[in-house]
Amino acid sequence: MVKILFFGDLVDTLGMASDEIVLPPDVTDVERLLFVLSQRGEIWKKMLLGNPKLNVTINKQFVEKSSPVKDGDEVALVGFAMI
Repeated sequence: MVKILFFGDLVDTLGMASDEIVLPPDVTDVERLLFVLSQRGEIWKKMLLGNPKLNVTINKQFVEKSSPVKDGDEVALVGFAMI
């Protein structure tokens, strides 16, 4: 299980402040996690993929999208809408 926290414009745009998901076996890094979440709909895709205003932390440390993610992690997504 991974806890995901949403901040910035993501809260209003995606309609939630947090979520918990069972980490699929093929999700081993942040980039893949974002891809899986983007499958929830067009607005998710817009806000999570290719958004230069998206920052990610794992367990309260800023990370790159290539960083590993594992069961038990807390992932925070801080994003702002692209204008």
